[in-house]
Amino acid sequence: MAAISVDEAEDSRELIEDKEITIPLLNDLEMQVIRAYGVAMDGEDIAVPATFIIKQDRSIYWKHIGETMADRPPTDELPALADKAR
Repeated sequence: MAAISVDEAEDSRELIEDKEITIPLLNDLEMQVIRAYGVAMDGEDIAVPATFIIKQDRSIYWKHIGETMADRPPTDELPALADKAR
């Protein structure tokens, strides 16, 4: 598992500490991954909240693309979904 952010490394470190993130937080400063997955926010240099579970064959097993910044899936459901994708 990993998270991807468009933030600079220092901002990402603060986010990791503030939200107690325990998975790797990768930087996508050029928004290449975010654009490839179609989750760049229109007119902004950020992504909409999105969660993807990707299988080893690189196919998308499950996804949630938020409509607002607060629209995120419950994090307690994600480990079970990831296990099913394996």
